[in-house]
Amino acid sequence: MKKEENAVAQSMRAGFTLVELLVVVAILGILGTIAVQNVIGNIGKARQTAAEQGVQSLHEACTTYYIQHKKLPTSLDQLTEGDEPILESDKGLYDPWDNKYEMETKGKKVVIKSAGEDGVMGTEDDIRSDAKKKKN
Repeated sequence: MKKEENAVAQSMRAGFTLVELLVVVAILGILGTIAVQNVIGNIGKARQTAAEQGVQSLHEACTTYYIQHKKLPTSLDQLTEGDEPILESDKGLYDPWDNKYEMETKGKKVVIKSAGEDGVMGTEDDIRSDAKKKKN
């Protein structure tokens, strides 16, 4: 009889209680929530940085086009056309929010623009190749 009681007592001490499991699940839930919020916050920054780099890359591609053809392209689409296109595909013509980059020429100066997250040109979140870098 004592052996059975010892075995039952040992098996009850070997596992976790329901309260202990609930505490662990709650802690994991809190940590998961914090991690997800940090990741979501960084997605916006990553898209902003990607758009800034895309604007500069297209500006450089327009400069390359000018060197090769002695004139600026009339549209960004010309960077993907011809026998030796400067860009391999038109994927580079779209910003991270799937809006097409725009090009503006003033004489021999070219400005590449992204409408930013809101997708509307002329608002404060626009990204331009001629914009001054903000000092942090």
